[in-house]
Amino acid sequence: MMEYCSPLWSPVSIQLVNQLESVQRRLTKRLHEAFSFSYDERCIRLGINRLELRRLHADLILCYKIIHGYVSLSPDSFFTVVRDHRTRGHSLKLFVLDARVNCRKHFFTARVINEWNSLPDEVASTNQLSRFKTHIKQINLNNFLIGKA
Repeated sequence: MMEYCSPLWSPVSIQLVNQLESVQRRLTKRLHEAFSFSYDERCIRLGINRLELRRLHADLILCYKIIHGYVSLSPDSFFTVVRDHRTRGHSLKLFVLDARVNCRKHFFTARVINEWNSLPDEVASTNQLSRFKTHIKQINLNNFLIGKA
């Protein structure tokens, strides 16, 4: 339930991220076999990711679906896709459309641009959604997390 439609409502301030994360933090602390470990150690032992990381994965998956046409949303409505093989990184670099209104500062496209552009080319340009999902789970995206560890 805490991940439902997360690309639409994902918190942007450190305080809100930590408050939301505290729900999972408290739940994992109540488990008898994991109460003495740190939160990150509990997550590893239980085989789960932090909520913030799962929201980031959901954002990247939606971005992939938009760019590769898996949803009926036009990529041109959200960002500019530069299909140039001469750029650093992968060939599907994104640039956010110019937004003069402050309300778009924390919109989905503004949150996902840096993370998407940091992906390796073989991940961003893969032709299967299931393969993309597998690859992003193997990539260390912790430097994009803002919540406390």
